[in-house]
Amino acid sequence: MNVSKSISLAVCFAALVFSLSLVRSEAHAAGYQTLSLKVSHRDSPLSLHIWYPSKDDGADIMLGKNVVFKGVQVRAGATPIKTPKTKFPLVVLSHGSGGNAVNIAWIGAALADAGMIVVATNHPGSTSGDSTPMRTLKIWQRPADLSAIITRFEKQPPFGLRPDMKKVGAVGFSLGGYSVLGLAGAQVRKQKYIDYCDGELSRLDCAWFAKAGVDLNIIEKSKFEAIFADVRLKTVVAIDPGLAQAFDISSLKSMKLPTLIINLGAKGHVPRAIDGEKIASLLLRAKHMNIKGASHFSFLAQCTKIGESIIKSKGEEPICSEVGTRKRSDIHQQLKEIISAFLMKQFK
Repeated sequence: MNVSKSISLAVCFAALVFSLSLVRSEAHAAGYQTLSLKVSHRDSPLSLHIWYPSKDDGADIMLGKNVVFKGVQVRAGATPIKTPKTKFPLVVLSHGSGGNAVNIAWIGAALADAGMIVVATNHPGSTSGDSTPMRTLKIWQRPADLSAIITRFEKQPPFGLRPDMKKVGAVGFSLGGYSVLGLAGAQVRKQKYIDYCDGELSRLDCAWFAKAGVDLNIIEKSKFEAIFADVRLKTVVAIDPGLAQAFDISSLKSMKLPTLIINLGAKGHVPRAIDGEKIASLLLRAKHMNIKGASHFSFLAQCTKIGESIIKSKGEEPICSEVGTRKRSDIHQQLKEIISAFLMKQFK
């Protein structure tokens, strides 16, 4: 699913206010810093967003706060918590097609508050304001982004951070869900994806590619189907994983990492494109969960009342609306608890 147009619209309205707004609060918040990382597989550097356990210093800001989105409280530039014997698990976080790292800062900050170093990037070619169908199809670049981040933190941790490289996890949403499963060794098949889209031209990602006139037959098969397993990875959480119908069965059966797959919506109400139940059933050490009262867009940042009105008035995809009576804040809280508990259990 691509939410680039809707989120890009939100970004335009965000120009009316500061994206990072100073706030006053006595509550603890995760430390936050950014970093540019040059990588060999990209023409431009990756923009990294880093959340980490910190002292109560730094500047209190609402990261991502604008007209449409409420943002999340963090401490910009805060001093990392560190002692000679203290190291924290490292988690790489991957956004969905057309999304961005700041829009899912709510989970990054929550995992940092739970005792992890969390790093996300805006995947070039499939991020807000920089997303095209042709570049989005180059899915092999996304796991490479995540591996490059892990390498950077393994060889040269920034800002005095102390990652425990024996405890490395990955969390991904939508196309980011595919990305982290790919990082764990899962493969997808070009023909399976083409066959699926032939019957689903009006739905989600398939509809987006069809509207753009993209011929899926031009996909570079060898790269699309390559193995991107990173042996440093210890556990994975995939939420509404993209390309769900294209995964290679044998590759899934051979995966051994503890994996949690979450679908946003009750059983039977999740689109086939992102339904991870079958994927989980084929994995050796996987758990599958459905979040009732949620939908795919529930994973995005909480919206303001004005933001809800703006999106509705423009006829965009309902990125601010829920399908039922549950509040997005309640859904986020449930996801924070589930994902944090799963990861910390694997990191023991």
